[in-house]
Amino acid sequence: MKKLVFGILILFIFASCDKEKNYLREGNKDFEEKQYAKAEDNFRKSLNIDSTYKKAQFNLANSTYKQNKEDQYNQSLLYYEKALAQDTIMDTLFTANTLYNRGNTNFKLALLDSLEKGEKYNEGLKKAVEDYKKTLKLNPQDSSAKYNLSLAMRLLKQNQNKNQNKQKKKQDNKNQQQQPKQQKQNKPKQNKDSQRMLEALKNNEKNTLEKLKKEKEKKVINSRNAKDW
Repeated sequence: MKKLVFGILILFIFASCDKEKNYLREGNKDFEEKQYAKAEDNFRKSLNIDSTYKKAQFNLANSTYKQNKEDQYNQSLLYYEKALAQDTIMDTLFTANTLYNRGNTNFKLALLDSLEKGEKYNEGLKKAVEDYKKTLKLNPQDSSAKYNLSLAMRLLKQNQNKNQNKQKKKQDNKNQQQQPKQQKQNKPKQNKDSQRMLEALKNNEKNTLEKLKKEKEKKVINSRNAKDW
């Protein structure tokens, strides 16, 4: 009786493993037919049986990536990271491919912000660059990773230069706006100085006139005195 129970248990385990792989195969078939939502569903069913099945994690991430939506890209990142968390030391090619695909996902997330080219754009490109570099450490011959790394670095550099120029222009405009204010502030001082100079000239002129008037009166007095003599 015990042997019969043990035998049934073994059959159940094998049946479960077969079911897990069956869902994976069904998902792969859907993926090849570009039915990515159906593929995602089958890969999730596979993971419901074994949540650590890294092939299902990897393929689920690929199927969500192919649906080209921001929330799906975030799902892809989640499952690529889960696949990378598995013990893949003996499978460097799998790790390299997962890193490469994660790099592509970060690249796609960056491009969603390509109009604004703000923080999400820069962060996505930076993460993509890191993933491509890690890919090339494991697989130096990966020409796609080399190309994507070069492209991501170029776009990141261009945007950084653009932001620097934008900041410089903004600062220049700010300086130009402040300049007239300084001139206006200095203008009253210049007017006061001019008024003081005019007052001084008037005073000098007044003093000169007063002096001339006194000298004229003196001459008149002297002439009168002389005439009286």
